[in-house]
Amino acid sequence: MRNTFGFWLLVSSLWLTACRVRPAEPPYQMRLPPPGMVLVPGGAFVRRDDAGRGHLTVVAPFFLDRTEVTNAEFRRFVMATGYQSEGRWALYATPGREQHPVVAVTWNDAVAYTRWAGKRLPTEAEWEFAARAGRPTAQYGTAGTGTVLAGAANFGHIAVNPKRMPLRGIQTTPVATFAPNPFGLYDLSGNAAEWCQDWFDADYYAFGPSHNPPGPDFGRGRVVRGGSWNDREDYLQLTRRYGLPPGTIAFTLGFRCAADVMPPSPKPSPK
Repeated sequence: MRNTFGFWLLVSSLWLTACRVRPAEPPYQMRLPPPGMVLVPGGAFVRRDDAGRGHLTVVAPFFLDRTEVTNAEFRRFVMATGYQSEGRWALYATPGREQHPVVAVTWNDAVAYTRWAGKRLPTEAEWEFAARAGRPTAQYGTAGTGTVLAGAANFGHIAVNPKRMPLRGIQTTPVATFAPNPFGLYDLSGNAAEWCQDWFDADYYAFGPSHNPPGPDFGRGRVVRGGSWNDREDYLQLTRRYGLPPGTIAFTLGFRCAADVMPPSPKPSPK
């Protein structure tokens, strides 16, 4: 009888052990954005060429700077590396303007900074997807979706005499002065126009790939997007696109950085 009782006691102990509630496993966590960046989730949108034709475009998730690169950040890069800038950014990075976007940097200057920071420039498709922020009818990269831009972005301060800019001062505002768009990104319309990675081709949409388009293989200019403090409202529209030679120095032109969510797959070594 005692052996039978011991047997059932052992069975009950094993059954209770098997039924014990296990602690919940920690939820899967996505890689967090680097400091100062947001995760742009990726997806599809319709972008239109100059003829008004729509082209379905898909981009993978990526990280993008919340704001344009500031004078303080670019100065930190120059001091750390001794980089000799092609541009004249220091003329406009006067005391008190540390948090204004850096301007008068060339495309090459922007690329040098992104490499130092372990990042890259956004492609034109990434830039537009981020500015649209999931809003198919959005006209600007601001918090709103309609046609009213006044009070939502820094634009329209037309310079009469560009040669006097260093003395007169430019009309940028500190980054993040205006409300962000739904992705939490600031100044995608106005303040500083922004260099993108791509070569510019007015007809690229007609022959470029629909998934993660990298831009054409060559061209005369690099893509510029977003419009600036010195531009008319139509230059701030999401469909407005143009290119400038990569050595262009303009007191309206800056940039922001992008980064891959997943590092590129290593290329197989040749056998």
